[in-house]
Amino acid sequence: MPIYEFRCNACGAKSSAFFRAMRSDAAAACGRCGSADTRRLFSTFKVRMPRPGPDQLNKAELLDGVDYTNPASMANFFRKMGSAFDDEPNEHMDEIVGRLDHGEPVYKALDLDMGGHAGHSHGPASDE
Repeated sequence: MPIYEFRCNACGAKSSAFFRAMRSDAAAACGRCGSADTRRLFSTFKVRMPRPGPDQLNKAELLDGVDYTNPASMANFFRKMGSAFDDEPNEHMDEIVGRLDHGEPVYKALDLDMGGHAGHSHGPASDE
């Protein structure tokens, strides 16, 4: 029972329509403006591959050309790692990659203290 996606040629809205059977002639009216002038879109899909084990990773290939001080290089590295491990979407990682893509320094995007400590620094503990 497929769900087909359509784009309205009149207003540009994207909508989905459920069909009881696969049909090559599937058509649907626009959910926003009601126009019948729609075109069927190719839906995105993902093929799941088994996750590689540590012995199957080509570490040299994953690390090839990575410049740990270059935001664009690190953003590409994180994308490559996500693909290699077939990671599920992660909003936190997406935010970091977005910050790197916009040129934010690596240590800031990763929220690293330049003193070598990860995260935010806190003052000394007090017994008072």
